[in-house]
Amino acid sequence: MFTVFKGIKPHIQSLNPVNLILLMMACSVLQANPLHAATQPSTNNNIFGDWVINTPERITLLQLNRNSSYLHLELNLTTPQDSVAEWGRLDLQSTDAHFIPSYSNNAQQGLVAYQFEHPQLNMMLTSLSLQLALTIDTNADSIADEQHHYNLTTNQSVYGVWHQLSTPALSSLVLLDNGYYAMVNINLHQDPQANEHVAHLQWGRFELHQNQLTFEPVFNSHPQHTSKLPSTSPNMVYQPNKQQLTLSFMGKGNLNDIEMNQQYER
Repeated sequence: MFTVFKGIKPHIQSLNPVNLILLMMACSVLQANPLHAATQPSTNNNIFGDWVINTPERITLLQLNRNSSYLHLELNLTTPQDSVAEWGRLDLQSTDAHFIPSYSNNAQQGLVAYQFEHPQLNMMLTSLSLQLALTIDTNADSIADEQHHYNLTTNQSVYGVWHQLSTPALSSLVLLDNGYYAMVNINLHQDPQANEHVAHLQWGRFELHQNQLTFEPVFNSHPQHTSKLPSTSPNMVYQPNKQQLTLSFMGKGNLNDIEMNQQYER
């Protein structure tokens, strides 16, 4: 559910690349997979988990992790090119939330866009049972201008958010019980001078038949980097006791196609 209390959010103009880089550098880059970082203390433990807003126009997912990281996805079903994959750090003081984005495939949308458009931005996170409210005060006047209502999505069977922990990159697979999927791959630790940082988002529909997934992509932010994602029909092995998901598919080797395995964990 999405509520706007004051008008419509205006169009964000093209961003200065220098300002974008400075904002992204506000979050220090970790030296290992960011999901391995130490858990940080918090006074609002009920907010952690996978939260979803599901409407006919848009699917929004906000994963809040105990290591103070967050993953924000917006799958725009009507205008796919406006979709967002954003990764960063969350500074949480009681209910006051400060999202510090590190990487985004689309800095004119998502949480990062608020940072540019509203310098006096205040955000609050409050949870009640299976719901999360993100309240946005755009000009620090203690009046709520927007409020987003998320529902907790339970990790049942293969559905939920999966991460590859064996790679220094951020590589995530989201399988939603409404038949939509998203893949995110961010090459966190490569030298941007030699190989630019890329926040790669692909999403679409999927079907599951026994041990085989079939992906039908709708949007791909970086088609030239598709080789880093599983093929459209990988075999799947789900181990509920270990909470592990393994995808096997044929990938491109130096000379021939080779079998590749990607292992994901909750």
